[in-house]
Amino acid sequence: MKELLKEYKVISTVKVQWGDMDAMQHVNNVVYVKWGEMARIDYFIALGVFSSEPNAIKFAPILGFQSVKYIMPVVYPDTIWIGTRIEEIKVDRIVLKSYYYSENKKQLVAIKTQEVIPFDYKTQMKIPVPKEIILKINDLEGL
Repeated sequence: MKELLKEYKVISTVKVQWGDMDAMQHVNNVVYVKWGEMARIDYFIALGVFSSEPNAIKFAPILGFQSVKYIMPVVYPDTIWIGTRIEEIKVDRIVLKSYYYSENKKQLVAIKTQEVIPFDYKTQMKIPVPKEIILKINDLEGL
């Protein structure tokens, strides 16, 4: 598994729960979205975006778009390793991709694309991607 995950700087781990499965006897598609939310937050925690001081947060990374490509069904029991990285930085959004790997299958089972919009709660408007975040991303990703 380490070989499959070596290119990711942020890796999230999820233990598949029995209740994650649906009547089709595999993990329900909505669960992948939930796992992706966790991976996205883990990425922004690694960047230092979140703080215990509410006034220290300069912008909120608001989800603007998401999609999941389902490659192979996952069933209980399993552990899913999610490697997340930046795909693209646009003027007004950050595009992340999360790659889901099954420990049991030893392969990629899903890919989630997430577009995050920087939002300023004080002005109630979206803002351009802050330069300090771009620098933190470059530092984290080794770019």
